[in-house]
Amino acid sequence: MSLSFHNASLMLGDSSILQPLSFSLRTGEQVALIGPSGAGKSSLLLLANSGYRPHGGSVQLLGQDPWQLGARARQQLRSRIGSVYQSPPLPALQRVVTAVGAGRLGTLSTLAALRRLLWPQDVAAITQALARVQLADKLWQRCDQLSGGQRQRVGIARVLYQQPALLLADEPVSALDPRLADATVALLCDDARQRGATLLVSLHSVELALAHFPRLIGLREGRIAFDLPREAVTPALLGALYAGESTHAPAPEPAANPVRVTPC
Repeated sequence: MSLSFHNASLMLGDSSILQPLSFSLRTGEQVALIGPSGAGKSSLLLLANSGYRPHGGSVQLLGQDPWQLGARARQQLRSRIGSVYQSPPLPALQRVVTAVGAGRLGTLSTLAALRRLLWPQDVAAITQALARVQLADKLWQRCDQLSGGQRQRVGIARVLYQQPALLLADEPVSALDPRLADATVALLCDDARQRGATLLVSLHSVELALAHFPRLIGLREGRIAFDLPREAVTPALLGALYAGESTHAPAPEPAANPVRVTPC
């Protein structure tokens, strides 16, 4: 298993964010995480990349419990995990070439990492990663000169360049128009499939989740509402999952308006 939650829960201060959760992702599996705002999706992904330590239970990443490892071994484990954030933490004055190249810093010695931050290396491979998200022309541009959508795509280019065994993405296309969002999610699925990597993506768009992922996990109020194959996710289940959230548009009935399926 690439990712396993065993009764994992999360408390932040006095607030219970995630109730005990149990689920697993096999190596190479691709899963969409959906649910209303405030359901705990971002917190779950931070548990999955060891950004948070579980309050109870355990989380296994690539066959290891990161909190049973020493600091150095935990950092080595993290270098095999790629994270894409809704608002990528890109230093404002950093060049795009350096921001994308940072995807492999975790695999380098301290000296080699510092050298790469000062003098960009492997520029051809970085350019290729940017070309996959249609940003090759931004190679030498500063990150503070990018739009929100371009910053999201730089974050995706960085993880494509990193080539992690486990890829976690939190609302990675929220700032993109529908056409580009669809193409970018397809790119993440294609890249993971070609490399045999495991992919877990949090999406606000149910339509994107149904179109690209064979398995969906619905999260509500810190609990798993359902964990089902795409074919078993009904409008009734979605209605219950998003009850009270006016911004959600339920997926259409398959017979009336079939969802285009792109294999992952």
